[in-house]
Amino acid sequence: MKRLILPFMFFALCSMGMAQTLVTTEVTKKHAILEEYTGIHCGYCPDGHKIAAEILEENPGKAVVIAIHQGSYSTPSAGEPDYRTEFGDALAGQTGLTGYPSGTVNRHVFTGSNTALSRSAWKSSCKQIMGEDSPVNVGIQSSYDAATRQLTIDVELYYTADGPAGTNYINVALLQDSIYGPQSSGGAGNNYRHMHMLRYLITGQWGDAVTPVTAGTLITKQYTYIVPDSYRSIPALVEDMQVAVFVTKDHQEILSGDVVYAIGGTNMYIGSIETPAVKVMRSLATVPVTFNTNLHSNVAGSTAFEISLTSPNSPADWAASFIVDGTTYTGTATINLEKGVAKPISITVTPGASAALPEYTITMKSLSNPNAPVQYNKVYVVSGVTDLVVNGTGGPESTTWQDAYLDGLGASGITSYAVTNADVFADMVTDAAFKDVFNVYMNIAWTFPALTDNQATALMAFMDAGHNVLIAGQDIGWDIMSGADGSNGTDVTRNFYTNYLLTEFVDDGSSSNNKLTANTADPVYGAVPQTTIVDRYSGNMYPDVIKPKTGADYVFHYLNDTKKSVTKCETDKYRAIYFGIGLEMLNDVTIRNQIISISRIWLTGDMVGIDFDKAANSILTGNCYPNPANSFTLLPISGETRDAVVEVLNANGGVVAVQNVNGLSVVKLDVSNLASGTYFWRVRSNGQVTKGRQLQVVR
Repeated sequence: MKRLILPFMFFALCSMGMAQTLVTTEVTKKHAILEEYTGIHCGYCPDGHKIAAEILEENPGKAVVIAIHQGSYSTPSAGEPDYRTEFGDALAGQTGLTGYPSGTVNRHVFTGSNTALSRSAWKSSCKQIMGEDSPVNVGIQSSYDAATRQLTIDVELYYTADGPAGTNYINVALLQDSIYGPQSSGGAGNNYRHMHMLRYLITGQWGDAVTPVTAGTLITKQYTYIVPDSYRSIPALVEDMQVAVFVTKDHQEILSGDVVYAIGGTNMYIGSIETPAVKVMRSLATVPVTFNTNLHSNVAGSTAFEISLTSPNSPADWAASFIVDGTTYTGTATINLEKGVAKPISITVTPGASAALPEYTITMKSLSNPNAPVQYNKVYVVSGVTDLVVNGTGGPESTTWQDAYLDGLGASGITSYAVTNADVFADMVTDAAFKDVFNVYMNIAWTFPALTDNQATALMAFMDAGHNVLIAGQDIGWDIMSGADGSNGTDVTRNFYTNYLLTEFVDDGSSSNNKLTANTADPVYGAVPQTTIVDRYSGNMYPDVIKPKTGADYVFHYLNDTKKSVTKCETDKYRAIYFGIGLEMLNDVTIRNQIISISRIWLTGDMVGIDFDKAANSILTGNCYPNPANSFTLLPISGETRDAVVEVLNANGGVVAVQNVNGLSVVKLDVSNLASGTYFWRVRSNGQVTKGRQLQVVR
C-alpha cells in the first residue's frame, strides 16, 4: 500500500488573535524523550526495556520511549521477524553508541562528546532533562479513519521563549506496542512483548522545518498518513499504536515532546494542580495535617472537572479527605473550574496508630475532554516511623528486593518501620519531616546511579542531624568512586562516600567473592556465622572490595581479610554501616535477618535492651523514655532547639544537671548521679526556655 503524507501548516503570532487549543502559554518543564537502541539478539536489552518501562511508570505524562531496533543484534535469523526500519541506522549514526542496549535522552550530550548513554544513566539523565524549562510546549491530537486507514495528526507548538539558534524541526513518529516475538534472555522465548517499537517516521528522517521560533509564537500543523497493513511483514495494528511528536534543534537536541494514542489520542493541557509548598509532612496518631494548594483550569469558560484523592499504600486506620468551596469530600467529587481563576483545595490526612509513610495522589480530569491527560500531584505523610527502608531509584531491582529489608526488620520484633524511595526521602529531609526516623536503610541493590546528588545531599543532612544510616548494594563504590566509563560519581556523591561512610573503594570485585565472613574481633558482628553470597543478577556479580578510612572499622570480609566487604563508623552525630553487596545477595535468610537485627540495635545504639516500640511512642509524643529512669533516659529535641542545652531541675527548681544537645534529635541524658526522686527537664536555647517535663529517677 502506498504511504501518503499530506502536510498542512500555518502559523500565527498570539498578538494576531490566534488562540491555542491544545497547549498552555505558561512555561513548562521539558519532557524526556528516550530513544532506545535495541535488538532481539541482545542479551542485556530486556534489562534496558525494564528500565525504560520504569521511567514511564514513575513519570506519567512526562516521558516518551521510542524503541529503535537497529544494528547487528537486530538482524533476524532465518524465520524470525524483522523489526528494523529504514530510519534506524541514520539515527544511531549520530549517537556515537558503542554497545547495546544504548540510548539517548533528548539527543543531549551529558558527558564527553556523544549522546549515547548506557542504560545505567537513562534514569538520571531523564530526571535532569525533566527539571529544565522548555522553550516550547507541544500539543498533539490524533484521529483515525478505519475505513481508509488514515491518521490525522494535529500538532500545536507554543514558544514560551525564543527557540535556540538553528532550525527547529517537528518530528512525528509512529510507535506500536504489544508486538510479540523473539528476544534472547528475555525469559519469554518467542513470545516476548515488545513495546514502544518505532514503525515509521511520518515527517521523514529528520523532521519538518518550522519557523519562526520566537517567544509568543503559536504554530499549528496538520499531517495525514495512510497506515499500511504491515511493516516488513509485521502487522500494523493501529489499535496498539501511539503517535510521538517532538521538536529538535537542527537534527540533534530535542527541546521537548509528548506521545498520544493513535486512535482518539490527545495531550490537551487541561490545567494543573499546584505543587504544595511542603510535599512531606510529619504527624502523630490521630493528629491531622493539611496540605493547601490550588487547582487551575486551562479549558475555556467554566467547566466540570472530576477531582479524586487516592492512596495505594495508606493503612486501613488512616483517613484522608479534601475540601473545596467549604465542602469535604472523600474519594471523588465533581467541581466546576473557571479558566484563569485559581480554586483553593485543602488535603487533610489523619494518621492512625499504624506506622507508615503513605503516598496520596490528587488528580483532576476534564469531563468535557475525557481523552485529555489527567493532571496530578502527590503528597506524603509520615507518622510513627522510627526505621525507614529507602529504595534506590536507579532501576527496578531495589523494589524487587525490598522484602529482604522489610522481613529482616519485622523479624527483629519492631513494627514502626515503613518503605519509600530515595526521591521521597530527599523531599522528606527538605521538608524537615524526618525527625522521628532514627535509622534509614538504603536499599540500592544493583541500580544506577546508586545515588543522585539530591539524594546524597539529603543523606548527609539526615546524618548531620544525628540520625543513622545503613546502605547496601552491589557496585555502589564502583559507580560513585571508580570514574570508569558508565559510572555516575559526582563531587557530591564522592563526598558522601568518602567523608560520611569513611570508606575507600578498592576494586569492582568478582564472583569469587562469594562468602561473607565476620571479623571476629568486631564486638558488634564478630559472632555472626558465615554465609554464602549468591548471584541475583543473571551473571552480573560484582561484590565491591572496600576498606575503612581513619575513623571507621571493617566488620565483614569475603574469603579472607585482604578483601573487606563491610565497614562501619561512629561519629559524634551518627552511626553508619556500608555493605559492598546488597543484603538480598546473602543466601541464608536466617543470617541475613540476624545481621539486620544486630545492625538495628547497633545503629540505635543507646536504646539497646529497652522496648523499642515504647521508646518510639514516648519520643514521638515529646516525652522521655524510659521514665522512671535508672541510669539514662532519651529526650526528644525539636529541630528549632538542637543548638541548645538540656537542664535538669530538682523539685525546688534548682538546676542539678546540664547537657549539650550537640545538634541531635534524640539526646541520651545521664541520670546515674541523681538520687531517687522527681525532677523536671527543659531545653534552653538563645534565652528561650521550653516548658519543663517531669522525670522520675528510681534507684
